[in-house]
Amino acid sequence: MLWKKILNLLIFISFLFYLSCKKEEDNTLPESFMIIPHPQKVEMLRGKGLSFGELSNLKMDGEFQRPVMGHILYQLTESGDNGRETLTLRLIKEGSGIDNDSPESYVLIIKGKNAEIISTGEAGLFYGCQTLEQLLEDSRDYNTAIPACKITDYPKLEYRAALIDVKNHLDHMRVYYETIDMLGRYKINAVIFEFEDKLRYKRQPLVGASHAMSIDEIAALTSYARDRHIEISPLVQGCGHATYILKHEHYAKLLELDWNIWAFCPLDEGTYKVLFDLYLDAMEATPGSRYLHIGGDEIGNIGLCPRCKPTADKEGLMSLYVYWFERVCEFIKANGRIPILWDDMLLKSAGVLRTSSRITESQLDEIWREGEPKLQKAISDFPTNCIFMRWNYTMARQPGNIRILDWYRDNGVKAWIATAAQSGPALLFPFDDRDRGMASRGLPAIQSFIQLAAEKDINGMLCNAWDPRSPHFETFRRGRIAAAEYSWNPDARTLEEYDIAYLQREYGISLQNYSNLYGKLREKTVFWEEAFNKEGSRQDPKNALFNLPGIAHYDPPIKPKGDRTDFTGLLLELPDLQRPGTWSEKYSERLKQAVHFEENYKAIADTLKTLYNNSRRNRYHWEIFMVQHDFISTVPHLLLALEQCDTFDIAAQKTGLENVREAIREFDRSWENLNSVYSKTRFISYPDDYVPDRYYHPATQREDLTFLIQVEELFHEMINEWMAEM
Repeated sequence: MLWKKILNLLIFISFLFYLSCKKEEDNTLPESFMIIPHPQKVEMLRGKGLSFGELSNLKMDGEFQRPVMGHILYQLTESGDNGRETLTLRLIKEGSGIDNDSPESYVLIIKGKNAEIISTGEAGLFYGCQTLEQLLEDSRDYNTAIPACKITDYPKLEYRAALIDVKNHLDHMRVYYETIDMLGRYKINAVIFEFEDKLRYKRQPLVGASHAMSIDEIAALTSYARDRHIEISPLVQGCGHATYILKHEHYAKLLELDWNIWAFCPLDEGTYKVLFDLYLDAMEATPGSRYLHIGGDEIGNIGLCPRCKPTADKEGLMSLYVYWFERVCEFIKANGRIPILWDDMLLKSAGVLRTSSRITESQLDEIWREGEPKLQKAISDFPTNCIFMRWNYTMARQPGNIRILDWYRDNGVKAWIATAAQSGPALLFPFDDRDRGMASRGLPAIQSFIQLAAEKDINGMLCNAWDPRSPHFETFRRGRIAAAEYSWNPDARTLEEYDIAYLQREYGISLQNYSNLYGKLREKTVFWEEAFNKEGSRQDPKNALFNLPGIAHYDPPIKPKGDRTDFTGLLLELPDLQRPGTWSEKYSERLKQAVHFEENYKAIADTLKTLYNNSRRNRYHWEIFMVQHDFISTVPHLLLALEQCDTFDIAAQKTGLENVREAIREFDRSWENLNSVYSKTRFISYPDDYVPDRYYHPATQREDLTFLIQVEELFHEMINEWMAEM
């Protein structure tokens, strides 16, 4: 009967659907195995797989050096005993069955207690070894065999870079080596190293600080990185962002404004003598690399000196920028490098930079109608064979940001993208917004921009990690690895899935909804930043506790008076015991927040301690998180102790005063602990002969970590005077 035929057909279709789902399900590694970055393709095979400890022999088929290997694979010996469980590395010619023609692609086959990695390039063999190392770690940690499988893998983006910025501090040299190891493990293949005054320049020795790294030290790091298929290229800021050079009186004649050390005069020939010397030293420190990043962003305040003003008045400010750019690019190309620069000044010159943030479609069209001809003219004046770096630190799918990328493509401009491991002004825990839509920063922004770049066939990505607020290197770890994940395989994991893989890969632990814990740390950090200021944050330039010198690309070219001597008015006043209760009423909302953070202290502290105790590796990361959390938790303690003093009850006042003293002692202990833990990996103060370059970035305002606690120093001084008068 017809209905039986239809029923049988439906059953058959359902069976086929089941088989297809089963096949897709079977081509996924078991949950106990997490590879970062997620591989492009996994196929499950029949037969036995491989367990930790079974491999003992290494066989290399082809002419190549043994790749750098992790702790597990490093133990393999090249005994030539074919009877033992063996890892075979096979370097083959192009077009020999690899799905992707990139020399970074590889095939990893695990079967019958053996493993084989096949690639057309040594980088691919190295990356295959990183994947196998991760699988063997999981096999060891979870006491389970790796199933027989075939992994075919290759990167979506060709250039995958991380920024190291040492503007405001230096870490111990081993930290940079460990960072290279970590980046290589996750298939990052480039580093942009912004030296500022932390390189010991030979041709302009005054620029390098006395504690700076030598050219030979960076050259050795460059060689170490190249063995891990990472190319280190220097970033040497030029026209603007030049405080690290122009702070020295020796270079005063090169200033655009005689009191402002932000920018060089682009028409003074001495500018190029200095910059070219720094370029040569930076290239010597990074031998064999292809690129030199010249910065070129946020210049501001040029076209003002007697040399430049006539040109600026006649041809516009952009003509000065183009002249500087042409000069430095010509020099860089003559020395065998490709220049990279930030793109904001190009876009600003045409009036379209502001479209990269949130505006309406109608506003976008209007601005671009007027700006595109200017952009067309500006780009025609720029040198060719350079790379424009489109930087954006919020969600990337702003219509204007997309328009800019499309315009670059349509006009043959080579552009890469730059996201950031810490987007936004974060002193301690970088941003990780998960609920702010297009305003989100942190991991959502990293994922967003890299996915957009992949869709636009942009093949280069840089994950910045800026140092103006000098966060600890450990707080960049999660963002940098996220950039590695999404630049290799942009769409394989959600952010929640990435967090699970990140915790397992880096620490050998699991925690559901890690972003919730991190969000609580961010929330408490923001409270610490704002709690003692009457308005805004301690990071706001208006809340600076010294006279800012007016050095910033956005400041008007007017020399500030700098005559303020009393900054106590920027901070909370203290309770007036002649009018008990008025202080508590005025700051009731702040005190409610303090109660909230006081109540959640133990839960957060216990979770961080558990993560530390249970981690199989990289425990220092949680040590940093614990001391930072304890440090910021002293703020609610002090506010609530001050509230106890704000009463008619004399006995309660006395108890409150003792609690205030204890809160300050608690702060002193937490500050000492933070310095102690930070100093395990970084130099926490500069030598006495360091020449400072003060401006609005918080970390430039002191020569040690006390830039973090300028507010506490003043507020505690106010409290001690207040208590002495009682």
